[in-house]
Amino acid sequence: MAGRRRVFVVGLDAATFDLVLPWAEAGVLPTLGRLMRDGVRAPLRSTLPALTPPGWTSAATGRNPGKHNVFNFYKGTAGGLGSTPVTLGDLRSARVWDIAAHHGRRSCVLHMPLTYPPQALPGVVISGIMTPKGAEDFVAPPALKAELAAAIPGYRLEVDASPLKRGDLDAFRRDAFDLHRVQAAEVLHLLDTQDWDLFWVMFHTLDKLQHFYWRYMDRDHPAHPGASPFANTIRDFHVAFDRSLGAFLERLPAGTDVVLLSDHGSAPLHAYFCVMNWLADEGFLRLHPEPATRRGLAATGVDARAIVRGLRRAGLGWVPRLVPKRLKSVVPQALSSFGKVAHRIDWSGTRVYCPSAPGSGLWVNLRGREPQGIVEPGAEYEALVEEVRERLLAFRDPSTGEPVVSAVHRRTEAYHGPYADNGPDLLVETSRTVCMVEGLGLRALMPAGRGPEERTGNHARDGILVLHGSDVRAGAVLPTVAIEDVAPTVLHLLDLPVDPDMDGRVLTEALAGEAAARPIAVADAPYATPGNGFHYSAEDEARIQEQLEGLGYV
Repeated sequence: MAGRRRVFVVGLDAATFDLVLPWAEAGVLPTLGRLMRDGVRAPLRSTLPALTPPGWTSAATGRNPGKHNVFNFYKGTAGGLGSTPVTLGDLRSARVWDIAAHHGRRSCVLHMPLTYPPQALPGVVISGIMTPKGAEDFVAPPALKAELAAAIPGYRLEVDASPLKRGDLDAFRRDAFDLHRVQAAEVLHLLDTQDWDLFWVMFHTLDKLQHFYWRYMDRDHPAHPGASPFANTIRDFHVAFDRSLGAFLERLPAGTDVVLLSDHGSAPLHAYFCVMNWLADEGFLRLHPEPATRRGLAATGVDARAIVRGLRRAGLGWVPRLVPKRLKSVVPQALSSFGKVAHRIDWSGTRVYCPSAPGSGLWVNLRGREPQGIVEPGAEYEALVEEVRERLLAFRDPSTGEPVVSAVHRRTEAYHGPYADNGPDLLVETSRTVCMVEGLGLRALMPAGRGPEERTGNHARDGILVLHGSDVRAGAVLPTVAIEDVAPTVLHLLDLPVDPDMDGRVLTEALAGEAAARPIAVADAPYATPGNGFHYSAEDEARIQEQLEGLGYV
């Protein structure tokens, strides 16, 4: 129809201006360079924590986690005795494509978190991260899956993380680049065959590559190995994305506005902060003693991952499968997840614990909330959280004297809304090169990158935002904006009413022409949440857990 408004949203998970800007200025990324030169760019401040599920959900809903109810990969479990993956059934806010559907607009939504199982909308939904490994029902309408498989050789949903477990970085790299080929072809096919008003696609593979290949490009990283065949892996993926983005833009209908963003940025990872060790060392958490044999092996530096790596190098990677679990449990792990050490927590002497470090959160063992709570609500609780905050901020790396933690936020400072109490009591922001992990290590601070299966790239809170089109100013650089500003800005570009309950705002300073002159329309009431009550089966929960462990999130 005449004057039809379309918006093309491209998500590049974990993209950072620290890499994008110099490569664009050097001519390595010509498409991104043109979009930034002829449009608007701004650093994009992510959620607390700067993590995929809450970050992308805030971008799509315009709300903080206290309103949309997605804080982490997992839902908090009182007592910390287990974690359940978050699902679409936990979402409490409408997303941009739900609002577009309410107004009869068509959307193509690809690979966003919490879109499994894909809901029937006017248009297309292909689910993304948090889809159980091996799931077949990831495309809506279902008949489209066969069409895509016929058109795209090797069509599939996700990268194979299993090579990371055996330290085969070459195999993982090949599969990651091949998946990008598949996903780029998927976008082009849908641009050629589908009618749409909103097209929102997210590419998650860059985040995974930056986690595991950062040290190979970063000569200043303590674990940099020198010359390596992986030195240009991250740059080459940016180049492949830039080339694909150029092909997408050539297919867009005239007048389409483009919004490119990341859910957070990235930074080098030099050290792990084993927060459970710190809590125990500081007297906030009490552990039952380890078996003497395990304690003795740990003291000599023996750990399970080092043993497995050595066996694999010797061609004996099959040996651990023959070892009974009771014997495996004797061998210490340099880093272990919360689930593997929860049985050692003495709750009668534990005041603070961390059930899931990807959420960067600490929980108080609060009486009346936790099954074995010992901390009294009120004055005792208030004094405890302030003490923990002060001591975290005072914690220094003994080898450098530098702070390990840059900020500690109370839940009430980070979140607001009806679901804010579902977040942790304290949110910890570590320094730029430190990542907080949830389980037990050999000590509170441990170096990253000792083995090829370990991460050496970390999340940073500031991602990227680039806008381009006839409704966008040319050549403007804005100060930092909030990730919650994305949804209302996209709605305004579509000429749809903004939800009155959104925390974000329309970025009017980025707009030009009619979009800048047009008043911002606001809906009379919040849009309905497309709730479906979905929950994973126990088998699918185990598959999600395996996927997240393979990517180093637990």
